[in-house]
Amino acid sequence: MAASKATSVDDLSEKVRFLSQPEAYPDRPAKVQLVETHFSYVFLTDTQVYKLKKNERYPYLDLSTLEARLANCQEEDRLNRVLAPGVYLGIVPLYRTAKGVLSLRRSGTIIDYLVHMVRLADERNLEYRMYHGGLQPTDVTAAADWMAEFYQHTESKGTTDVEARRRQCTHTAEELLELVDDRRIYELRDRLIRWMDTNTRLLEQRMLVNAHGDLRPQHIYLGDQPLIIDRLEFDAQLRRLDPLEELAFLTLECDRLGQRWVGEHFLERYELLCDDISPPGLVPFYQASRALIWALLSANHLVTNPESRARWLERTRLYLDMGKISLRSMV
Repeated sequence: MAASKATSVDDLSEKVRFLSQPEAYPDRPAKVQLVETHFSYVFLTDTQVYKLKKNERYPYLDLSTLEARLANCQEEDRLNRVLAPGVYLGIVPLYRTAKGVLSLRRSGTIIDYLVHMVRLADERNLEYRMYHGGLQPTDVTAAADWMAEFYQHTESKGTTDVEARRRQCTHTAEELLELVDDRRIYELRDRLIRWMDTNTRLLEQRMLVNAHGDLRPQHIYLGDQPLIIDRLEFDAQLRRLDPLEELAFLTLECDRLGQRWVGEHFLERYELLCDDISPPGLVPFYQASRALIWALLSANHLVTNPESRARWLERTRLYLDMGKISLRSMV
């Protein structure tokens, strides 16, 4: 088993080294920028993006085989064409030639696959614009309306299973307490469960849709034709959301970046265009729920990235702070 793992790591390292070279690409870009994410290595050329999935097995996602990585690439490409038309360009095979060298040109044996995308200008990115200032409501209205239109046409996926949400809340709190000892975790868990007990009927009436699944400012590109990338592909259940929950999470993330009004503008446009006014307390409930989940996701980095422990502990505590603030608006 150890030898197999070592071979897997060596194989991935070889692919990353090759794809980091400008001469690997047909258009011979001036340079290649490498960005590592949890599941992928992303290679950015002057005008293109190529995403290589890590050949690993996770508790909730198996990318250890060539067939699994192809299926994941295809699903990512298919899903994202809806909210990012013209950005996702298909799947590009990575070959090993008869001489044993790697190539993106059609020659030899396919050893992996890459998601191929157009590179979008940083200046269009919502998170970039937040950091660089000058953002106005008129700048984000088109993107907010694009999401509202998407929610009107995407598939319905039933209603909320309140008992499942209770179990998820309890499980999330238990996992987080194993990593961080903080009394706010107990408070969040208890208040959220009490709110669900009191508002079971309300939650059961909320219609769920096949949503984006990971709607954050870094995935939103502004303009006359907004583009929303990186729709979550590996678990359809995680995309099964109330639009108000997805937009509540976006607002939470905008708040974390110091510009809560941006997320609130998305919510306002959704309520207006979709005629779905949020009942009192529902959006704060969703935000507190998401804050607890993202506190856990941040705390997991305390184990997987111990060299960045201070950063991730601060992020964990920030989400707990935001969750507690959301509790104050729950009625």
